[in-house]
Amino acid sequence: MLLGSLRAIFLGEVDVPAAHREAISVARRHAFHALAPMAAIHSLLNAVVLTAAFWQEPTMPLVFVWTYTSAVLVFIRMREAKRHVPLADCAAEERRIVRYTLFSGALWGAIIIALMMSSGPQHMLLLGVLTAAILCVGALLHSSFPAASLGYSVLVGGGACIGMVLGGHAWSASAMLLLAGCVMALQRFAANSDTNFVRRHISAAALTEAKETMSLLLNDFEAHSADWLWRIDAHGRLGQASQRFIDATGLPADILEGGSILALFAPESAQQLDTVLKQKKSFRDEVLRVQIGGHEAWWSISGQPTADGGWRGVCSDVTRSRDTEARIAYVTEYDSLTDLANRAMLVRQLEIAQEAAETRGEGFALFVIDLDNFKALNDTQGHPAGDAFLKMVAQRLRDCVGPAAFLARLGGDEFAVMQRDMLTEEAAELADLIVDALLAPVTINGKDILAGGSVGVAMAPDNGTDPAILMKNAELALYRAKAQGRGCARFFEAGMDEVARIRADLETDLRSALAEEAMDVYFQPLVNTRTRKVSGYETLLRWNRPGHGLISPALFISCAEETGIIVPLGDWVIRKAIEEAAQWREDVTVAINLSPAQMKNPSLVATVVGALAASQLDPSRLEIEIVESVLMDETEHNIRTLHALRELGVKIALDDFGTGYSSLSYLRAFPFDKIKIDQRFVRDIDTSTENQAIVRAIISLARDLKMRVTAEGVENEQQAAILAGLGCTEVQGFLYSRPVPASELEKKDPAARQSASVLHMRRRA
Repeated sequence: MLLGSLRAIFLGEVDVPAAHREAISVARRHAFHALAPMAAIHSLLNAVVLTAAFWQEPTMPLVFVWTYTSAVLVFIRMREAKRHVPLADCAAEERRIVRYTLFSGALWGAIIIALMMSSGPQHMLLLGVLTAAILCVGALLHSSFPAASLGYSVLVGGGACIGMVLGGHAWSASAMLLLAGCVMALQRFAANSDTNFVRRHISAAALTEAKETMSLLLNDFEAHSADWLWRIDAHGRLGQASQRFIDATGLPADILEGGSILALFAPESAQQLDTVLKQKKSFRDEVLRVQIGGHEAWWSISGQPTADGGWRGVCSDVTRSRDTEARIAYVTEYDSLTDLANRAMLVRQLEIAQEAAETRGEGFALFVIDLDNFKALNDTQGHPAGDAFLKMVAQRLRDCVGPAAFLARLGGDEFAVMQRDMLTEEAAELADLIVDALLAPVTINGKDILAGGSVGVAMAPDNGTDPAILMKNAELALYRAKAQGRGCARFFEAGMDEVARIRADLETDLRSALAEEAMDVYFQPLVNTRTRKVSGYETLLRWNRPGHGLISPALFISCAEETGIIVPLGDWVIRKAIEEAAQWREDVTVAINLSPAQMKNPSLVATVVGALAASQLDPSRLEIEIVESVLMDETEHNIRTLHALRELGVKIALDDFGTGYSSLSYLRAFPFDKIKIDQRFVRDIDTSTENQAIVRAIISLARDLKMRVTAEGVENEQQAAILAGLGCTEVQGFLYSRPVPASELEKKDPAARQSASVLHMRRRA
């Protein structure tokens, strides 16, 4: 601890951040070289004085050689100071400076020893002054390098002490004590000077960085914000105006700059601003009316006084927001896209109708309408086309139901109609009319779009009058219409409650199966087209529901996703699949599909890490497969999750590639390790030249992006041969094996079933 304190006192020992070390090293060398001319003059002056003082003395030759050698060294350093030093040689340059310093100190120490040993009292005063001068100049010159300064001072001061002792001079002990104090004081000065030098440099760098950051923020603010900066002098004259300010006023810069800021506003607003400015206090969000020529707008202005008596602040155009405020009541009750009433407004109308039905016995009908295949339209044509389609559907429904009906958009592609005083027969006619109206094509961007729609109808009071119950019953009728082929209308029936009950039972059994781990993990092999060996297995989930047999994954997976069970169920599959994969040979991978709901789970990465740690499976043997919808929702969160998994060494694959409208854009969003070609392109590849062209393009794209390719749904050897010939990395499908439990994996040898035609096709390609 004592040693550390002494180092801090005499060497400074400033903790220099790594980011500043190189810059401080350069600054230290510059400071050293900047003082070199002064040191050169001092050395030359010492040489001249000593030469004159010892001209008649026997030690003259020694004085001449030593002093002028030291002076020459300084001049050499001055010449080297002009030499450019590459950054890579900075450390070597510092070492050269330290070596030079020590050598120079040794030279002066040696000559002082020699002169003090042989000099009489007449020269001791001169030698004392010389020693003090050399020490002071050395401490100043080498203050940027405390270690070099310490060595220099010790060598020079030690030489003087040795010379006094060997020369037998009087008062040598007292002089040595004073000299030691001088060396310590000078070294403390050098250390403190270096410490302050480093701190000033760090502070200056921080200040420069802060200024640069502020400049970047201001530039970014000007470039991307709808606001703009303003500044006036003590007389209210505008300073330099940004482009946004110029655009907001519509005035040229030479007229705007130097003009009065009050001239931009209407008289009452100019008076309001003038009153605020005279108060000399900061203000915020003063909303003022602007009048520039025939242009009128509203600005929100904030400002604060400056030291020179002027003002600066931020201004924004709030004209649109004022108009928006006037529409808030409208927006809370109507859909902004279609101008139809929204769900909240529909509920209020249903409550009014409920009161009429319960007090006066008036019946009414509720129609819930859902567009068929609207998602496909959005995927293929894009959201702008989807919005245009919804607007046209809204207008078509207005024309269809007439002004007497209440029409609303519930959200997405779902609409509702409430018609009072309507009989069942009339409701059936209107429902069919709605279905027919939606069947007619809609022209978007010059293309005819066929979407169609399904309708569910609930009648009050027969099917209830409470808005919530009536909505539920109408939606149950809608589900029946969609289940029966879509493009039709269905009325609510009592049996539809049973369907809902069955769905609830499915959810209950699914939760029980998860709790009891009563599901099975199956695996389907992935076959390498080059080696014709199994390279991995895709994980699939199967459920033998008691009393119902095997349940379609599409059925129970959709139920799990809708109810949130998919998250714990997915975690169980991850742990189970990784546990099984750890027992396979080391060159075989395991692929696990993740749903969008799983990707939103914040503990997903922790689950994967825990499963890998428990099984000791190499992370590179795990592949996570996602579909592009994962990147459509919660994109930033999902991208971070995928990167976290990839940093573990896990491979990421894009499943069902080519089926979505934006697959190519997602290849730019994340560096996938593999893409999987959807089976719909593989199914007819042996008969469809179009599918072959698509698959060839996908494989070529993947090859250029350094991604592997797996083709799904291979059912015959000709398909396998074509895919191998096109350069596909892996294939999977019923040709090799159906999904099987882990216990049966060793019984399957899908590679053996691959025809020799695969190799033949590859050679032809």
